[in-house]
Amino acid sequence: MKKLITLLVVLSTFITYAFSQKIITTGSFGALEGQQRVKMYIDFSEADIMGMEEDDFAAYEENYVRYKVEIVANFYSYANEALRGKLLVGNYKQETEYTLNVIVHSVSAKGDYSCDLILSHDNGDIAKAEGIFCKGGKFGSKLNLMKDGAEHTGTFIGFFIKKQIEKAEKEKKRR
Repeated sequence: MKKLITLLVVLSTFITYAFSQKIITTGSFGALEGQQRVKMYIDFSEADIMGMEEDDFAAYEENYVRYKVEIVANFYSYANEALRGKLLVGNYKQETEYTLNVIVHSVSAKGDYSCDLILSHDNGDIAKAEGIFCKGGKFGSKLNLMKDGAEHTGTFIGFFIKKQIEKAEKEKKRR
């Protein structure tokens, strides 16, 4: 019971912090309303990871390639947990109508993530959320801090998308 209460306090604090940031949103993520699943890519190709490009960081931190799978999995699993059945995100082999691209711009030494979220369709980009910033971890190895940051970022993305879908549902009911 104590663990549950502690988890709820931490989540509520995180959600309050996360939604207080200034995110510039263009377009509408409401297109995701009614979708069952959406393919989501996590793109580190242009990221500055602790002052290095991804390839340089992988050479510096020899376990990065092995742990990257867990880092990316944290984005998916925590986003899906926050979405609570509104939608499922993942790296699906089959095509989905829409694609979410998480463009990671930087990862700090503490595992803090700065990224953008782009929703695209066959015809191009539909919506974009710029300026997503989520905290990393408090202690542990660099990779552990990155995993913690991926958890927080995935949770934020899940809540953000859920909020956008609910907003589209409310607008649809008003019509």
